[in-house]
Amino acid sequence: MTGDEVLRFVERYPDAAMITLRADGSAHMARVEVAVADGRIRATGSPTSVRARNLRRDPRCSLFVFGPHPHWVGLETEVTILDGPNAPELLFELMSARHDDTAPPGMVLAHDDQLGHDRPYSRDELTEQLKRGGRFVYEFRILRAYGNP
Repeated sequence: MTGDEVLRFVERYPDAAMITLRADGSAHMARVEVAVADGRIRATGSPTSVRARNLRRDPRCSLFVFGPHPHWVGLETEVTILDGPNAPELLFELMSARHDDTAPPGMVLAHDDQLGHDRPYSRDELTEQLKRGGRFVYEFRILRAYGNP
């Protein structure tokens, strides 16, 4: 499976299970939405999540990307956490890549915790909220890809 095939699959089917390793070696799973931004597979992260703690200790991660039955892609990856000063801008780009066709021009859809669903945000409004929440980006470097795309 080529890198371009993987990226096209992820662009079409963003739902995935993210599997990280606990300190005892057992698996921890979480549902995530992935996207392709700047030619790389990325997802959003939160500093309080179990998967973030696991990845800071051990950057190995598997993704199971769901397509319509019987299609799927498995990815063995190494994750870099992008949490520097440009993280809010990277997050805005990621959200734009995910929801580019569903938000009004100049806006991006993102989750509003108080409302409990997605709503449109301006670039400034979203980056300010992301800074306050300490959110960051997971970037997945693919080591091995397989499946039934």
